[in-house]
Amino acid sequence: MGSTITLKRLGKTYPGGHRAVHDVSLHLHPGEFLVLLGPSGCGKSTLLRLIAGLEDITSGELLLDQRPVNDLPASERNVAMVFQNFALYPTMTAAANIGFPLTARGEDEAHIARSVDTVADRLGIRSLLERTPAQLSGGERQRVAMGRAVIRRPSIFLMDEPLSSLDARLRIRLRTEILSVVRRTGATTVYVTHDQTEAMALGDRIAVLRDGVLQQVGSPADLYRLPDNAFVASFLGTPQINLLHGTLRAPVNGDMTISLGAQELPLAQAPTHQMLRVLQGQPLLIGLRPEALRVEADPAPYERRLHAMVTHVEHQGHESLLHVTIGSRRADVPHSTPAQDQNRHQGNSPLRLLRNVGTRLREGLHHRPSAPPRPAPPLPDNYGVGELVLRVQQDLHCRPGDRFSLLVDMRALMLFDAHGDRVYPRPIHHPEL
Repeated sequence: MGSTITLKRLGKTYPGGHRAVHDVSLHLHPGEFLVLLGPSGCGKSTLLRLIAGLEDITSGELLLDQRPVNDLPASERNVAMVFQNFALYPTMTAAANIGFPLTARGEDEAHIARSVDTVADRLGIRSLLERTPAQLSGGERQRVAMGRAVIRRPSIFLMDEPLSSLDARLRIRLRTEILSVVRRTGATTVYVTHDQTEAMALGDRIAVLRDGVLQQVGSPADLYRLPDNAFVASFLGTPQINLLHGTLRAPVNGDMTISLGAQELPLAQAPTHQMLRVLQGQPLLIGLRPEALRVEADPAPYERRLHAMVTHVEHQGHESLLHVTIGSRRADVPHSTPAQDQNRHQGNSPLRLLRNVGTRLREGLHHRPSAPPRPAPPLPDNYGVGELVLRVQQDLHCRPGDRFSLLVDMRALMLFDAHGDRVYPRPIHHPEL
């Protein structure tokens, strides 16, 4: 049975002042599979080592099964770790490596042998038991390392990039095996990776970190569909979300539009859109997933049309990726410091006024009239790389320079402020942050 894991404003500061983890709060239920996701150096491995007891906690509290364990040695936490480098004993056979935790506890040899055979059968490595690590492939060594972790029957699994040194095909196969083994044991699992595809495939929930600050926690579907900020939005999804610079135009007696430079997207007269009037004239980042864009067919009521030109075609086999330009400017994820991230999570965002925008509108918030929408000018012939990417069927033959109408699914529209925080759809407060 897995343990609960509770982190209460956990922090880690190294000698010299480098703060690797900033006040992270999380709660894992028994048997849950949580993935810590983020770029290299974001603090995810440090956080894992704090849970394992391999690093001293600077601030905050760690509880396992509601028991404070800040000062509990790693050997007494019933935690098993699987590392990227396998960490096998080179002079021992696979059988001896798998059975080592039981040997170290002084258990009966017959019991150890039976346990090793059971684990080896489960992992499909019985034929490898007499080989040393040097005689095994990378995937086989990883299975042996998994067997050594499983045989202890831990209540918590901690895995630090266990598949990153393997080739792509083997990673796909082994991540399924890892999930199967973990589910059978019922252990609570924390899995560190920088690979968003791996995180989406494995996690019950994903916790995204940036510079030691927890950005968002949720199911893979929730983080993909409603990312809290542009960083999370850009980290999840292949191809990446399209981010463009834009401005909201909200004339008092006219329809609202989003200016994308050379073209504009009209917004429907929906109550949720009317609440955006408070953002009139402010710089925004416009987020659209590739699947929110399609080449014109029969437009549905929720779709809007843009004029586009193909700049590049990527052939993927089952589909193609079209890179197109619409005369707008591609946006990068805004840089922010850990202190700025924490302030925004605590409700100090410069655009938190969206939370009480209804009151502001009732009080008669007025806007200066803006210019009416302009017709789209011809796209330039000296086009660049293209600022939008969309998926199309392989049989849709397009070449650079082709022009067409691009339909935008406005239900998938995301708006982020200049700091990268999502302002539409309206943010949801997350108690864990």
